Amino acid sequence: MRFEGQTALVTGGTSGFGEAIVKAFASEGATVHFCGLIDEEGARVAHETRHYPGKTHYHHADVRDNSLVADFVAAATAEAGRLDIAVNNAGISHTAARFADQDIAMVEDVFRTNVMGVWHAMHHEIRTMLKNAPKPGGTIINIASILSRSGAEWMAAYGTSKHAVIGLTKSAALDYADAGIRINAVSPGPMRTPMFERALADIGGDMSKFAGGLPKGGPADPADVAKTVLYLASQEAAYMNGANVVVDGGTSTGQHG
Repeated sequence: MRFEGQTALVTGGTSGFGEAIVKAFASEGATVHFCGLIDEEGARVAHETRHYPGKTHYHHADVRDNSLVADFVAAATAEAGRLDIAVNNAGISHTAARFADQDIAMVEDVFRTNVMGVWHAMHHEIRTMLKNAPKPGGTIINIASILSRSGAEWMAAYGTSKHAVIGLTKSAALDYADAGIRINAVSPGPMRTPMFERALADIGGDMSKFAGGLPKGGPADPADVAKTVLYLASQEAAYMNGANVVVDGGTSTGQHG
């Protein structure tokens, strides 16, 4: 119950890692507002968490639209009048293709979602946290990827977008450290999520097209990785700011040392 009485916000909370994060915070007493695009999935997550210690509330919102994100943040904080925790998880991937073969419209959509979606959310989350009473403060966790740390063969648009998420995280962490707002990132490796399953189907078993590699123990359970997010949001991580925490079962250890 580390987060009892706190208000948390999660983008992309209707499936996969985002769903695991919503459930993890609610299980520890937070009131969690989460958004997504598939209302049926949002309703399912809200229903499955109805008996959790914390409350969950689903909102339909597209992170590519700044005005919709503003409305989501405002609605999420209307009751409590404050925002304690925000997790910017909404993101999309794309089909595997070499750099020059990637469709420009697809690349732009990846950037609108994975980069500008995080930018829009942070813009409104930070402004809200600066108004928190009795003093400003809060914590933001942005979800990146192990592909934020290296080249991403066959996945240039996705990998580049996740590099940008780390840049947003580190720059904003410096801007607001003196305001009591901590901003960190988590870079997960492969996890058992719908996105992972789609990626495997897309490459048709050709693992040479699977960027980043697989951990020896196989893809992670999103619920286990969500624990890292809760740690970063807790007072146990009070001195962590601007960090990129890699949670990949050792997948990238040989690549990066």
